Order: sequence, then C-alpha cells, then structure tokens
Amino acid sequence: MLRHFHKLVRQIIFVSLVSALSSCWLFYQPTLDIQGHRGARGLFPENTLIGFRKTIEMGVTTLELDLGLTKGLVPIVSHDPYLNQNLCLDANGDSIETDTLGYGPLISNLTLKEIKTFDCGSLNPDVLRFPQPPRKNIPGEKIPTLQEVFDLLAEYPEKNIWLNIEIKIVPKSKVAAPVDGFVKAVVQVINQNNAAGKVNIQSFDWQVLESVKIQAPYIKTAALLGQSTFKSINDSVPSPWLNGIHFENSGGTALAILQEAENYVDIFSPSWRLIMPEDSLFLGNTVNELKNNGFPVIPWTINRTKTMEKVILLGVDGIITDYPDSLLMVLKNMGIKRK
Repeated sequence: MLRHFHKLVRQIIFVSLVSALSSCWLFYQPTLDIQGHRGARGLFPENTLIGFRKTIEMGVTTLELDLGLTKGLVPIVSHDPYLNQNLCLDANGDSIETDTLGYGPLISNLTLKEIKTFDCGSLNPDVLRFPQPPRKNIPGEKIPTLQEVFDLLAEYPEKNIWLNIEIKIVPKSKVAAPVDGFVKAVVQVINQNNAAGKVNIQSFDWQVLESVKIQAPYIKTAALLGQSTFKSINDSVPSPWLNGIHFENSGGTALAILQEAENYVDIFSPSWRLIMPEDSLFLGNTVNELKNNGFPVIPWTINRTKTMEKVILLGVDGIITDYPDSLLMVLKNMGIKRK
C-alpha cells in the first residue's frame, strides 16, 4: 500500500512539473542537441559511413558512435568488441563463424585490413525493433575507422557536427585494450584532427573518464549510467562501473555520485528512466537540479515521440535516439531549435 502511495505522489509531482513547464513554454525558446545513436540505427546500418552521412544530411547536431581497437591499435567504429554475426557478413557473403557462445572474432585480434573485408550493411540485426521500412539495408558497407569519420565531417564544415565518442570497455574484462592505452589511441586521433573542441568522450566505465581527464583535460567527458550499472555489489563493494564510488554510501542519488566524480565528469548521460520523477527507477534528482549543479543532461536511447516530448519538457540538453527524423519532427511541432 505504501509503495503505491509513493508512486502516486511521484506521478502527481511529475504532472505538476510538466504543467508548470508548459505554462512557461511561450516565454522560453530552448535549443536541443540532436544525437543520432550509432548514426541512426533505426534508419540505416549502424556505425557506418553511409549511416553517418545520411544522418548529417537529415539534420542531427551530434553523431553518437562506439569505438573498438584493432590488433594494430587503430580506433574503429564498433559497438561490440567482436564481429557481430547479426550485423556483418564475411568476405564471401556468408554468416560469420562464431564460437560456442555465439561471438564472432575479437576485433582486437584482427588487423584493419582483415576487418575491412566484412560487409556490415546487408543485415538488419532486429527486424522487430527496426522494421523495414523505414530502415534500409545498404550492402557492402565496411566498418569505418575513427579517422574516416573525421574525414567525413570535413565534407560538412558548415554543419558544425559534434562527435559523442563512446569508449566501450567492460570493467575488469580482458576483451578490450587496457583503459589507458585505449584512451591514448583515441585522443591521438582527436588531436591529429584538431577536434578536441568538437568532441566529448563517454563511457559506462567511469575510470575511462578519469583517464581522459588525466591524458587530455581539455576534452569533455560524459558519464553514462544504465538502469543497473550504478548498483553496488554489497554494503562494502561498489559497482565496478563507477570507478570506486559506492552509490548507496554516497547518498543514493544521481547528483551525489556525480559530485564525487566532478573532477573528471562534465556531462551526465543516463538511461532516460533514471531522470523521470514518476518512474520507479528515478534517482532522486530532477534535470534542473542536475543542471544547476553543473551537469548538463543528455539521456539515451529515446525512440518514442511521447517520451521525447516528456524529457524535453523536463529541460534536458540533448537526446540520443535511433530515430533522429522523429526527434526533428517533435522539435518542429514544439517550436524548438537545433542546438
């Protein structure tokens, strides 16, 4: 009974907040950072140059992408540390051979030349989530390097596109490169392109963010937070994702852990449910509280237009989505400009 009462209170607070924000809307003209998740994986093959190009031309302000490292320590654009059989075909157009767990070859064991033989544009990884249309398969697309993404951006200087680069590392995993080496390889490419002022580096593993600030304090960082990555293992052992910060012992709120990490975190990028006051996963701080304490808020991954509208009314700084075309339509209907 008490649980249902608390839920009702949260719902009343949220409705009141949305109502208050809506009444002020005519007097406030916000802007929003439109981030295409893995390009726009609901529309095009994810993390591919053609997907990035189409998304840029659609009107996003930021490309969100993931990185892995090849055997030769070349940063390439890949969400997974292995070649995904649901995304790519081998050089002969056949399914990728996998191990007993269903994983393809580790990217860290392959040279760039070997990786470039795979076709990562012919398959749709999830027809139920990304129905066709609107999603399009584009056969022959290769896995790009981070440098190739910068080369693409150079074709659109007038659009002022940012990169939101995720360094994919699972804490204590031996699959990816060591944290400092991974960060060093990525920072090197960013510096070679004089792009430090047009990127931020994000990660679920917050030790990555600390490494970025040690090696390149001039690059902005974003702390990703999932629906379970903040939970401590027990009263004395913190989550392996939070770089030694114990969520419950720190106060049990989003702001509490961000303030403990303020020396190396610039932006907060949570699962959208964590910032919704009426949601059971709400972490205790409104978007305005977080922003007033110096942490811009960019939630992920929001694909439903109704949810987009809700989080925009909360005052978020940006939205990461698989469907930037839908977000652009929402912004147009609400009278909001691109950042």
